[in-house]
Amino acid sequence: MYKSLETEVLVIGGGGAGCRAAIEAHDNGSEVLMMLKGRLGNSGCTLWVGISSAVGSWGGDEADTPETSMIDLLSYGGYLGNQDLAKILSEESEDRVHEMEEWGIDFRRNEDGSVFVDMDPEHTYARSFYFKIKGEVDGNHSNEKYDYGSQPGHAIMDVLTEQVAKRDIKIKNNTVLIDLLLNRGRVVGALGLDCENNELVVIKAKSVVLATGSYSHIFAPTTVSPFETGDGHGAAYRAGAELIDMETCQFVATDRPFKPQSVFLNTEGEDIMPKYGIDLKSKDRATKEYMCYAIWNEVMQGKGTDKEKVYIDVDGDRDPSAPLDKLIQTAPQAHTTIGGVKIDGKCQTSLPGLYAGGAIGGGVYGHARPQGYTSMITLVFGRIAGESASQGATSTESVEIDELQLQNTINHALGIKRRLKNINPRDIKKQIKVIMRNHCWVIREEKSLIEGLSKISDLTNYLENKGTDNSDDASPDGYEWARYLELNNLLLTSKLMIEGSLMRKESRGAYNRSEYPDTDNINWLKNLVYKNIDGKPIIDAIPVDLKYCAPSEFAGTIQ
Repeated sequence: MYKSLETEVLVIGGGGAGCRAAIEAHDNGSEVLMMLKGRLGNSGCTLWVGISSAVGSWGGDEADTPETSMIDLLSYGGYLGNQDLAKILSEESEDRVHEMEEWGIDFRRNEDGSVFVDMDPEHTYARSFYFKIKGEVDGNHSNEKYDYGSQPGHAIMDVLTEQVAKRDIKIKNNTVLIDLLLNRGRVVGALGLDCENNELVVIKAKSVVLATGSYSHIFAPTTVSPFETGDGHGAAYRAGAELIDMETCQFVATDRPFKPQSVFLNTEGEDIMPKYGIDLKSKDRATKEYMCYAIWNEVMQGKGTDKEKVYIDVDGDRDPSAPLDKLIQTAPQAHTTIGGVKIDGKCQTSLPGLYAGGAIGGGVYGHARPQGYTSMITLVFGRIAGESASQGATSTESVEIDELQLQNTINHALGIKRRLKNINPRDIKKQIKVIMRNHCWVIREEKSLIEGLSKISDLTNYLENKGTDNSDDASPDGYEWARYLELNNLLLTSKLMIEGSLMRKESRGAYNRSEYPDTDNINWLKNLVYKNIDGKPIIDAIPVDLKYCAPSEFAGTIQ
């Protein structure tokens, strides 16, 4: 009925955080097994990394410090980030960059050979740089072994997968996480689906690391890889782990590159950005959050095209008398979701035996992330998660599978397969994406959120109540079964995002409520923490610990 495997540390995920966790757990003496939804090096969001940002000896401003970087990170996220995690990230990033350099990564460089370091509008100092594959000529990148991604992301994954290959790390490719396995409140492994062999796999482990990325595929269009469907979030939530900040998603302003001289126009021919105090040339307020709000607010006011887009004059040299419809149309896209499994400074979750790192590790930066920190979050917290998981495994004599829970979990997975084999999961996914795009996009409004929640609930009920099909027709293969399983996680994370959005009555960072356009530090300097209690989500608003920095009106409260 299923295949059984056993390891000391199980790492679920094969992107940057998963690889870095596996490397660290191995180097701390643990037997490691990686379970990947795709293939090693060809899954996860790290492949899409562009800019990286950190304070270090390779260049930048001599006045810059990790503390300044931490304050930039926390202030940009509306002070909702976990300040201990932000401090760890800022202080450890330089070591991780030097480590990658020792392992063979290179940087985009100036003509004199120095590292090219740029200034981004989200940062006080110039600290942004680009990784590249050693020996590769800038602007001449070609890497056929990856299905998607960018040059810096490919460089990161080249180095990390090479390090994984040098170690005795077992890899289970094309295996989807179904659920975590528990015994007496402790995580003791996971149930997976080997898509290639259409076979259930039970993996017993002393420690489990989640590195499964985001849940951004509740939206379309989105910038992230197709693997990011909230599998880890769903499994952690069902197991009883606390989640945090599930109401928020990062967006990018356009679906194409633009230049400092580019001009964004609404259907009335108005130059949009100056209306919102945004200057692309000086980079004043030229962040993805301000630009997304500006573009989408124009669309909501009826000044967008019939495709809900605006026009972009990329080179800024359009003849004012020329028809607008000759220009390219563009609009925001969903980027990485911010919510994740709540972790502490050792990447431990609220469940013993469960750790998380990378995009699924929630609470690091609050309600927006300055450009460039994605790769650092991957490397820093991937390493910590692997180290902590190894230590946890070493201190645990043995674990046992709860056979009753295992059987219930298997029956549930089989039930999904039987119930849904006569529907097209891609059609359901499209419906989810349409609902979230129409009701929980860049700017949210209470009435629309309520309508969206009702539609998500109706879709969930439809799938749960669809009768079991015991006919002799061919059952779906492993890959199709996995698409069915993803629906549960997409519907769950959509529901949590909408419910949290209804609860948070303010705007902050990347999160916007039309009825509450201002940031409310008096009532909403709080994180929303989500927990599954008897099958229902309970959301608590927990005040932020302002231990290192705070908004100006709270500055005197820091000890």
